[in-house]
Amino acid sequence: MKNNQNFKNKGSWSIFFYQYIKDISSLAKLIISASITFTTLTGYVIAKGIIDSTLFLTLIGVFLMAAGASTVNHIIERRTDSLMPRTNDRPLSSGRMTVLHASIWASIFLLSGTLILFFINPVCAALGLFNAVWYNLVYTPLKKISVWAVFAGTITGIIPLFMGTIAATNHSPIHSDYFIAFYMFLWQIPHFFLLISKYGKEYEQAGLASVTQKLAVGKIVLISYIWMIASCIASLLIPLFGITHHKISGVIILIISLLVLMVVGKGILGKKGYQDLKTPFITTNLMQAGFMLTLILDSLTV
Repeated sequence: MKNNQNFKNKGSWSIFFYQYIKDISSLAKLIISASITFTTLTGYVIAKGIIDSTLFLTLIGVFLMAAGASTVNHIIERRTDSLMPRTNDRPLSSGRMTVLHASIWASIFLLSGTLILFFINPVCAALGLFNAVWYNLVYTPLKKISVWAVFAGTITGIIPLFMGTIAATNHSPIHSDYFIAFYMFLWQIPHFFLLISKYGKEYEQAGLASVTQKLAVGKIVLISYIWMIASCIASLLIPLFGITHHKISGVIILIISLLVLMVVGKGILGKKGYQDLKTPFITTNLMQAGFMLTLILDSLTV
């Protein structure tokens, strides 16, 4: 009996530990934090052309700050999260974790990330803190009152690029960095619109402003297609203006753009194109990943 009880206790602890790690990962929003870190990686490699120890420290610092900002967001949106099926099982909205507990993790993430980035370049640390504040005190409140909050949200996706370039060079971003940032701005709009459209009803039930309240899904998809076309045009201008170093990079970017335009054309001409949210969402994200990887490899092979 005693051995059985010990086995049950060990099983209970392992389940608890697994759930706790899962909850910490949820607080940190691993996928979002990883994508932000990948943007910083892109900016760093474009600016410096190498992978070194400073890069790894920068990525750790950025990831920790992104995780901290995400944890703060969990705290701020815990009541809203509890009203949506997609988010009501998050650590705070489900009641598995207290606000105090989450605040401790937010402090650990933000302080450690800030210290690492401050050691590399104080400007990087300042930009990271600004991004955390913008995300939680500007973009998040705006989501409740305006569907155009997505434009404010693009700032949080662009700043990590500049953090990477500054960490690499200790100088302000140059003109090519701003052009890449402009492309990222264009890319993020359809990404946000399609994501919000997918969960539009949940947003409305939770009291958040949703683009689905003002536009039919078909019109949202059409608008997203237009932004995707604009992203393709912007990406093609980068090799045309000599921002890339190799002709093959320009060819790859052209191929990516043509594939995206084929998807857009099929969606516009197809019978069910305006009701399909999944295909353009996946396409625009794959476009972004392919574009960034091309820029990284182009810079590493100079």
